[in-house]
Amino acid sequence: MVSLISFIIMDARLAEAPLLTGSFHGALIFDEMALDGDRLSGFATASSGRAIYASYRIRSIEEQQRLQELGPSATLQVVGTFTEPRPPAHRYAFDMAGYLQRHNATGMLEIETLDSATPGTGLRAHLARQRSELIEHIESSFPESLTTEAQALLLGDRSGMDAEQARIQRTLGITHLFAISGLHVGIVSGMIYFVLLRLRIRKESATVLLLIVLPLYAVMAGAAPSVLRACAMVVFVLAARLFGLHVSAIQALSASFILFLWIDPGLLQDIGFQLSYGASFGIIASLKLMEGASFIKSGLIVTAVSQLCLYPLLLFHFFEISLSSFLVNAIYVPLFTLVILPANFILLAVSFLPLGVDAILFAMYEPLRSWIEGLTASLAGLPRQVWTPGRPSAGWLWLMAVSVLLFFVQAEKRFRLKFLLILLVPPLLLTVKPYLDPRLHVSFIDVGQGDSALIELPYRKALYLIDAGGVLRFDREPFQEKSRPFEVGRQTVVPYLKARGISSIDLFILSHPDADHAEGADEVFEELAVERLHITPGSEANALMTALAPSAREARVELPKNGAGWRVGETQFSYLSPVDDLYEGNDDSLVLLMEHQGQRFLFTGDLESEGESGVVERYGEQLADMTVLKVGHHGSKTSSSQAFLEALRPQISVVSAGIDNRYGHPSPEVTARFGELGLRLLSTAENGTIRMTIEDGRMTVDTSRK
Repeated sequence: MVSLISFIIMDARLAEAPLLTGSFHGALIFDEMALDGDRLSGFATASSGRAIYASYRIRSIEEQQRLQELGPSATLQVVGTFTEPRPPAHRYAFDMAGYLQRHNATGMLEIETLDSATPGTGLRAHLARQRSELIEHIESSFPESLTTEAQALLLGDRSGMDAEQARIQRTLGITHLFAISGLHVGIVSGMIYFVLLRLRIRKESATVLLLIVLPLYAVMAGAAPSVLRACAMVVFVLAARLFGLHVSAIQALSASFILFLWIDPGLLQDIGFQLSYGASFGIIASLKLMEGASFIKSGLIVTAVSQLCLYPLLLFHFFEISLSSFLVNAIYVPLFTLVILPANFILLAVSFLPLGVDAILFAMYEPLRSWIEGLTASLAGLPRQVWTPGRPSAGWLWLMAVSVLLFFVQAEKRFRLKFLLILLVPPLLLTVKPYLDPRLHVSFIDVGQGDSALIELPYRKALYLIDAGGVLRFDREPFQEKSRPFEVGRQTVVPYLKARGISSIDLFILSHPDADHAEGADEVFEELAVERLHITPGSEANALMTALAPSAREARVELPKNGAGWRVGETQFSYLSPVDDLYEGNDDSLVLLMEHQGQRFLFTGDLESEGESGVVERYGEQLADMTVLKVGHHGSKTSSSQAFLEALRPQISVVSAGIDNRYGHPSPEVTARFGELGLRLLSTAENGTIRMTIEDGRMTVDTSRK
């Protein structure tokens, strides 16, 4: 009852409130600010006590160096303006407004002037500096091949991990091993307690010291939900023991759960918090299954229970499950527990000793770790390891949660293999659902200033992706370069596809080799299986296509042109352009016409007025009264000519362009042209991702921004 009342109160505290607007002039206190390239950002506290997310564009390398010298904590005197967070590209993409809410922030501030900056003071600032210095110490004293892992395992800093490492960990289901958790806390507690007893300190005094040290370690380790949860549980148990009280694991877990949510309601929406407590509740509730089991069997049960308990949450947040995670974790959990994690603690300790002791240990450990890393990469390279049912709706999520509960209730009485059906049926039904859908779906994905469209044929007979967006990279000073630049393919396109339950693409069409259409393609190839790739004839030697070739090596590459076509069921596809094998620019974009149940879609790439004239000249009558036109070249004034629009008279036209893009797309001339002709025009900049569905010859339109 207490938990329920606490939840209701915290839920009320999480109610959305309007974000701050207008200007700001005053001090911001950063507990931990991030510097990446020419950008400073982080959550800060204003003099009013309100939490604010602030960011600042650094003007010069000298200013960057001065800010770096401050350390992670600082007090800044600033002048800025509160801005509205940009809406997400689609419902499965990163949501800045939700991110602010999760961190109880009341505004998003763009700092315009930085008047002064002083280092932070107090215990929290001191611990943040110590953490930063330890991260730098590891970088300078550990071999390069061991640095990233040590920073993640010892201090919770995963910033050095690249996209490929993250992909391998997700594929094998071992991401949790690289996050500080109860295992780390247990090892740290055991080491400290052992040392204190060896120093002949009484057990009661050692316990008191542990109660002091563990919260400090939680902050030093980055204060992630998993380490906060583990430290709090140990603190509750040890404190109770000091007073002669007995606190069970479930009581400690429940108490820490209520305490943290009372302090910070936003944690309820934190993925790490949900996964950490979900796994812990599942393991504690299943202790009966481990009675009388050997160490190895107990480890396998713990691994299985945590994986099974979390699968609904994993699907909701990440849209897929690693099928190999159980077997892999059965090997890697003991490996990390007994070898890798203790080794990193020992190596960190000896790295402070003189006489080169660390060099000897590094020489022994590095080859072993390199072999394990090679094995891990090889395992991740095996096919069909990831199951991608997509994101479950609220109803599906509840059904899965109930199935997990029923499974453990039955398994605790007496385990039978047939009980696995209770777990498997909901996700299997979710996987099968798209293959029973008779509708055709076309999604114009909001990729900012670029193009990307997804075609899902009825009953999932085929899946086609046209372009993958991209970020136009401009020349920048070295100090401006970010360690993790935005990747539209990996962070926008792939999440949309995976959330729709898509793990492979039958046909990937790159209309032409411009960065805003094809730069994100390599990330799509890395994350999804692609059977065929269509590129415009003559573009093979283009620099972007040459760079893409290694990623696309497993796809069958074809170079279609005018007259090529195919049919799938009642859906017809035809290429209307280009007419030759010479690629000269936008007017040689692949132009695709799709016809389904009397509805016709024309995808034009970056076709401009000259190319439009050629298409109309060849197919004018066939294109009249077009259902949907994907507007060429993002609505540039060099496209969507009067003659072209009059020939097509599309019912709906879609412009794919970025919010406040530097090109001014769509051009006012073009939008005026559509208005004069009475043609409906939608834009991803205003409407977000636009999804069109055809059922029984009728089309409906849905947008992610209403």
